[in-house]
Amino acid sequence: MDKLQNILVLANLVIALLGAGVVYYSHNMIKPAPTDQAAEAENLKNSALEQTRVKPIPIKKFAVNLHSKSSKLRYLDIEMNILPFNNEQAEIIKANEYIFKDVVIEIASQNGPEDLETLSGKILLENKIKKQVNAKLGQPVIKQIYFSGFVVQ
Repeated sequence: MDKLQNILVLANLVIALLGAGVVYYSHNMIKPAPTDQAAEAENLKNSALEQTRVKPIPIKKFAVNLHSKSSKLRYLDIEMNILPFNNEQAEIIKANEYIFKDVVIEIASQNGPEDLETLSGKILLENKIKKQVNAKLGQPVIKQIYFSGFVVQ
């Protein structure tokens, strides 16, 4: 019985030392390399400057017939500015402007005027347009859509 107690005490001691070793190793030996604060600030500044140089591409005003429950014709008169992720994608947007208009017509015509008159309706419309156009182009091109004209009649 004395031997069994000594073995259990020894096993507990070994386990406790292993646990203490793991804690010490994880706190003192595994440390990420210190970040270079100046370089990170410079990278952040450069990326912010690059993003401000991206120019939005205007999509001219056009009208979309809306689904209406009444017999009265309702439509959306819309004008947009598309902000790409970088300036190289501006040509892709200009060359595929018809895709933007087609997607807007498809999505907006499924909504009623009461859906598009709210702020949440406009945000949902923007998100659906971005998602569908990016999918059709096969790459993320649209970063933001700015509605410069948005009139529901």
